[in-house]
Amino acid sequence: PRVLLVEDDAICRALSSRLLQVFGCKFDIAVDGQSAIEHMGDKKYDIVLMDIVMPKIDGVTATNRIRQFDQLTPIISMTSNTTENDCITYLSNGMNDVLPKPFNKNGLLNVLERYCSHLR
Repeated sequence: PRVLLVEDDAICRALSSRLLQVFGCKFDIAVDGQSAIEHMGDKKYDIVLMDIVMPKIDGVTATNRIRQFDQLTPIISMTSNTTENDCITYLSNGMNDVLPKPFNKNGLLNVLERYCSHLR
């Protein structure tokens, strides 16, 4: 699958990138919400892995703006903020699911398989 990884933290970005490589994914990286919106306007992705707390534009706002022109691409929140109210906010703003941080190899693989299994 073709993945857009949206993550401002260098360590999380490196770990996520490594796992995506292991899984054989093609991916681009955006370091903030503004960059994510620009990437989504330029290219087609099979799934977006979206951090929530980022500079410039946060993940919820970025998702809301992306949903104005792309309602179909799955957008998965990657965050440690996973209270019930947080998750309701993410889903009500157009995200499809939540991948709680810290996540492991199996957690990421499960999300990719759930939303990209049609690509096999």
